[in-house]
Amino acid sequence: MLICISGVDGAGKSTQLALLDRYLRFKGLKTYQLWLRWFSIFTYFLYFYARLVKRTVVVETRSRPVHVHIFWVDKALQRLYPRVLLLDLLLWFFVKKFVAWVKRVDVMLIDRAFLDAIVDLLWEVRDLGFLRSVISRVIWRVISGMKVLILIIEPKEAVKRKSDIVSLRGIAFKKRCFEIFAKHLDIPVVDTTNKGVLDIFKMIYVAL
Repeated sequence: MLICISGVDGAGKSTQLALLDRYLRFKGLKTYQLWLRWFSIFTYFLYFYARLVKRTVVVETRSRPVHVHIFWVDKALQRLYPRVLLLDLLLWFFVKKFVAWVKRVDVMLIDRAFLDAIVDLLWEVRDLGFLRSVISRVIWRVISGMKVLILIIEPKEAVKRKSDIVSLRGIAFKKRCFEIFAKHLDIPVVDTTNKGVLDIFKMIYVAL
């Protein structure tokens, strides 16, 4: 079984996935965790190019420097980056899925996955074209085979929880994207704004 928790930065995805992992292990199930942000093979070449042409900038946040991609201003990056990154993530996913199969895992838990990558890419390239690509069609099929849950949070609350968020506008944009995908893909949504960790976990348990 594949369970993926996706959603807005600061909504509590990693915390809730860790709790779910402990709960499933307590129930006697063998679990395997995968954090899918971000694995790169071919994408490294594009990152190198982006640095050369200054399409990646470093922004200081309250906790650490963050690399911000402004790929929408470069036609080559705008077209190539989404397709290449999704290909890298897909390859890594199938490798890890094979490892989980070899280990006879009952439940594979995924923290951030393809839906998160797609939402981030929409913000970074400001273009919908890659959603119609062959690789995106494969991604949608993979997503349909998972049990996906989306966590959202109000942008101002997200900034309070997570100290490395760069853009309040970016969080608002991503929240709206997740809400749209949830509606069209019939994915359960949990709003974690002003809720305690255990209350959120109970809502996730019911949704799953």
